[in-house]
Amino acid sequence: MEVAGLHLLQTLALVGSPRRSAIARLDEAGRLLGLELVDGDDEIVAALPSSAATLAVDAPLAVPNDASQRDVERVLAWCDAPAFPASRRRLEQVHGGQRGVTLAPRLAAGRRVVETLPGHVLRQLVWEREHPRGAPPLGLALYRRAWLGVRAPEYRPKGRGRAKPAGLAAAYGLLAEVLDLAGWTPEPEPDDWAALHDAARLDALACAYLAWRLEREGERGTVAIGNPERGLIVLPADANLRNRVAVNLERLRDEGAVHI
Repeated sequence: MEVAGLHLLQTLALVGSPRRSAIARLDEAGRLLGLELVDGDDEIVAALPSSAATLAVDAPLAVPNDASQRDVERVLAWCDAPAFPASRRRLEQVHGGQRGVTLAPRLAAGRRVVETLPGHVLRQLVWEREHPRGAPPLGLALYRRAWLGVRAPEYRPKGRGRAKPAGLAAAYGLLAEVLDLAGWTPEPEPDDWAALHDAARLDALACAYLAWRLEREGERGTVAIGNPERGLIVLPADANLRNRVAVNLERLRDEGAVHI
């Protein structure tokens, strides 16, 4: 079994011409097999290993709504895990297109492809440092108060801004605790371009970790919110997060606020 994580970076984040992506590949033991930057959709598809059982992507794979946000983002907001409000109009305005939606059929050739959120992957890893997954779940109110104090490292650039080297080191430390990164480390004193490239690589590693955890643990270690037609996001989760998702999803369905 091999799993892969693909992070799609939009044009404004890196270069002014082709979009750039990062792909991370892990084996069944969680050892890093490959970590590379690739250009363009054809190169992305060509670089994906045919043996990959699961591919996790940091990009919306289904966006049925013209405006507002998807149901999955509404659920996440009520779980204090806000996500970029994906709509066709917003993706066109901010990123110039729906790249994940366009690529999804090509990515899915013989693979399970899921959408995930690297920032939330890392936030869950921060949580699990202090809250072992085998411990009894907290009550919902106590969990919410504790969860609000948890933050993922900030290392991504905003718009045309720079990546944040201190955040790169913190994100690397979290991933190195759960994966064998085979000697790879971010640049110790990166210039602007190197920091941006390492930010993309770390996002790809977070995606790959989610795919690896999904393969190994299924519903015991992850939570899936939504459905493939209306948008589905898979995140690493413990019993606390799964319980909170279930409670809010049931309530929002009863209110008619979501249809997933």
